[in-house]
Amino acid sequence: MLGYVRDALVAARHGASVETDIYFASFTLPDLMSYMLAGGALSLTFLPMVSKRWHDEGQEGVDRLFGTVAATMGAVLVVVTAAMWVAAPYAVSGLLPGFDAVAQAETVRLTRIVLPAQLFFYVGGLAGATVMSRTRFIEAALAPVIYNLTIIAFGWLLGPALGIAAFSWGALVGAALGPCGLLILAARRQGLTWCPRLAFSDPDFRRFVVVSLPVMAGFSLVTVDEWLGRYFASRLEPGSVSWLQNARRLMLVPVSVLGQAAGQATLPFLARLRAEGKPEEAGRVLGDALRVTGVLTLIAGAGLAVLALPAVAVFYERGAFTPADSAATAAALVPLAIGVPFWALQALAARGFYAIEDTLTPMVLASTVTLLAVPVYFGLSHYGIAGLGAATSIGMAVTALATLWRLRARLPVPLTAVGRAWLRGAAVAALAAVAALATLLFLESPWAGALGGGAVFAIVTLGASRLFRVAELDVLFRRLRRRAA
Repeated sequence: MLGYVRDALVAARHGASVETDIYFASFTLPDLMSYMLAGGALSLTFLPMVSKRWHDEGQEGVDRLFGTVAATMGAVLVVVTAAMWVAAPYAVSGLLPGFDAVAQAETVRLTRIVLPAQLFFYVGGLAGATVMSRTRFIEAALAPVIYNLTIIAFGWLLGPALGIAAFSWGALVGAALGPCGLLILAARRQGLTWCPRLAFSDPDFRRFVVVSLPVMAGFSLVTVDEWLGRYFASRLEPGSVSWLQNARRLMLVPVSVLGQAAGQATLPFLARLRAEGKPEEAGRVLGDALRVTGVLTLIAGAGLAVLALPAVAVFYERGAFTPADSAATAAALVPLAIGVPFWALQALAARGFYAIEDTLTPMVLASTVTLLAVPVYFGLSHYGIAGLGAATSIGMAVTALATLWRLRARLPVPLTAVGRAWLRGAAVAALAAVAALATLLFLESPWAGALGGGAVFAIVTLGASRLFRVAELDVLFRRLRRRAA
């Protein structure tokens, strides 16, 4: 949610312009590096190793593993960061061919500000994996809060002096404070003693590299989609990168709150059950997560698609962000929102493979789908950013379903129960969407549409969930009532 506030501030201060296109595009290289090397892939593969080491050797084994991997791979990452800093002009010109020379030069400048943040994401990602391996999540939840609050503070306070670059400096400082500093502190409080050890020939490091290489070498749409969108959007009219980015940010709110959060929380349990030799229980846990998360994201995606225009107007339309910008952003948001359930499905299915330390299979599947999806992006880009939004959802649907279908041979996931739950969720989502759409026909202002349409959508969702006996929503309601009490 704070990621939305961050981008809403950028939109209010700078609108949807060449300047904001440059700002969003400047995260292309750092984001790819973050997923492949820093806070994403490496921490995902590290968590199952930590769980197994804790189960077999206790804290001493975890300390030795952490010190070796953090220092050795960290040294590699320093070299890679320096190389990317030097090569940024060449990479930007290839990734963003639609930008002119001035825009590319400014993109390079902002990219170089953000690149060093990946070192903080890397060390913090490993520290976070050790914390979450004990099924503790509060620090992992607070880390991005601190990160985004720092960006917002820098943009708000230093924006008049530094311009849009203030947000970039906020990203660098925020990465040091939240994703790195807070998680290292949490790991130390749990007993982690970090003794850096540079050892390229160490068996632990070699095992880590072997498990991580497929994830680093693979090209999943989870990350590459953003690069593909920026690549093709840079060829469209000015503002297209910003419109697509803002739509993507709204789409990622339910994905992050429901799908990615469920994936993060489920992986430590799956890894622990795997270390304890309980595959049947691991399959049941993953099946439960797929059912509940699937129903919730189906409903959330449908609501976001129907309420796209009033939602964009309420969230972004202020300052330099105009009604025309809202209409363009909403055009991309509708097809993006339809793909929300598949983003959540992919987050959970991939972690099923990571828990059993099989990173090769999801990499092959995801990379194959990504390569096949490139012509789809190219073809649909002729329909503007709405076409790019549709390409994203199509590609993610194929990726998620293929990953889950292959996972069934490795973990006994109850797919029949998952499928039935998704059908019930789809029925509820369809009824609520139709009711909300009919309501919007009588409401003109964005606020009335967002509030009125949202209220009707929520009421029909509650009623339809009773009608179709959606047990997954009943579980959520019971937990909410217990917390309220």
